[in-house]
Amino acid sequence: MGRSFKAPKRTDVAQVEALWRRGYRFWSYRSHPGAEPLPATLKEVSGFLRRNPDHPMRLKPARAAAGRR
Repeated sequence: MGRSFKAPKRTDVAQVEALWRRGYRFWSYRSHPGAEPLPATLKEVSGFLRRNPDHPMRLKPARAAAGRR
């Protein structure tokens, strides 16, 4: 999860799972001060995903990384 991860409230578990399944991780933003913060609610997740396909907290897809050798 990352050292900056804090366990979510029970009402926010679906939001955290949605981000995790799409490759987002919960690291410190110190080295990416201009990055949009992760969404605070599940309702905000879909818009966040559309706006941030290359967000610094998102892992690169395995296929894309393998193709760059």
